[in-house]
Amino acid sequence: MSTLPVSFKSIRLRGLDALRGFSALIVVMYHATDMTSKAAPNNLFYYPVRLVQFTISHAYITVFLFFVISGFCIHLQWARARAAGKEPDIRFKQFWKRRFRRLYPPYFIAISLYLLLTAWTVGLDVTRFVVYDVVMHLLMLHNFDSHTAYSISGIFWTLAVEEQLYLAYFLLLFIRVRWGWAVTLAVCVLARVGWMILSHVVWLKTGFGLPVPESAAVHWFTWALGAIAVEAFYGIIKLPRWTRDLRIAAVLIVIASIISTNLPDIPKESFAHKFGWFLIHPFWGLGFFMLVNWIVLAELSWVKVKLPSFISTFAPVGLFSYSIYLTHELMIMQSWRWNNPAHLQVVNVFLVVLPATIVFAFAFFWFCEKPFMVWRRATPAIPGSEPVSARLELAKEGLPSRALLTTFRTRLNVLLRRGSVTPKPDAEPATGSVGSATRLANTYADSIAIADGQN
Repeated sequence: MSTLPVSFKSIRLRGLDALRGFSALIVVMYHATDMTSKAAPNNLFYYPVRLVQFTISHAYITVFLFFVISGFCIHLQWARARAAGKEPDIRFKQFWKRRFRRLYPPYFIAISLYLLLTAWTVGLDVTRFVVYDVVMHLLMLHNFDSHTAYSISGIFWTLAVEEQLYLAYFLLLFIRVRWGWAVTLAVCVLARVGWMILSHVVWLKTGFGLPVPESAAVHWFTWALGAIAVEAFYGIIKLPRWTRDLRIAAVLIVIASIISTNLPDIPKESFAHKFGWFLIHPFWGLGFFMLVNWIVLAELSWVKVKLPSFISTFAPVGLFSYSIYLTHELMIMQSWRWNNPAHLQVVNVFLVVLPATIVFAFAFFWFCEKPFMVWRRATPAIPGSEPVSARLELAKEGLPSRALLTTFRTRLNVLLRRGSVTPKPDAEPATGSVGSATRLANTYADSIAIADGQN
């Protein structure tokens, strides 16, 4: 990968936003869709519906894409400073203050909503376990106990993993600076092996099930790949071309998915089962690592040409993907109120659950996430830096691009003009429809401005 000269402090990659937005919606469908054959019709649509169910049943693997993107974004500040010729200064206290302010308040609000909804619908007895469960979630340690990992919400364990990987980031930085990426990745792999052994020993000695798939240690390697990707993007390190080859990425992801599908049929105590279980997460991580490498470089071709439809569709959703992730199970829990019994279950997912989730998540983003986002002032170009290149223009414009907002405004104005009567030259401008369009566009601009400040 070629060097990316850096003169601006603010950068947002639309491709990563699109991947986040698409993956969040895929996760919604995964949790909302009934995968059993009973949900398929007994007619000629049986096999098409089963194919849709089979495809959605593998959507959980996008969790590993989130881990790669997380490593990319968290390491971005360090990589940007190093690429600009500065000594990176990542301070523990400031880092955690920013992470806490950005992520914890919406998480706390979401937990409160889940508990309130549970108390309202089925009742909630405040037992000793419930108190323990809530405390473990508030401390983001619930992934250390199989009884609490999936209790309040089935996806909150991934947020605990993220927080623990943020804590491990400073150790990863130390090893990376002192010994380089080869040693760092080796340590990450050993952490995966070590946690698997520790979990097995704890089970044999105490009978306590220390979770493995839900632990941060086993996902450290995948997360570190994201940090490597951002260094390659800025030209700090050079990666071979195959690390951004989508064909190899697809092969790795498919192989890991095949292993995962057939793993339950392999004897649990056999070497084949253990080896296959060890490989699937790193294979998914490597596949998505290659996808991220490819898409961040593809940003260059989107500077002066029309955005790919995939990017323009899902990048705006990526802006509030955290809110989708936090709240989608709330909507799934209540979806029975709006589903049409005459429709197939998978049809209800697409026509009812998914749109309702998006609307609710955007409202949650607006009132519960946006107020806690970190504002960041734009930094002028560094004196004596290289001339502004295509990548610098990309960084300067901010991502998602303001071009998307311009297109949004233009289309609104065109639609309004089509349905309006041409005013007289001396008539006052209309304040109704045009004003509404302007306010809507400005609202979207505000959300972009806020999102541009987050890391």
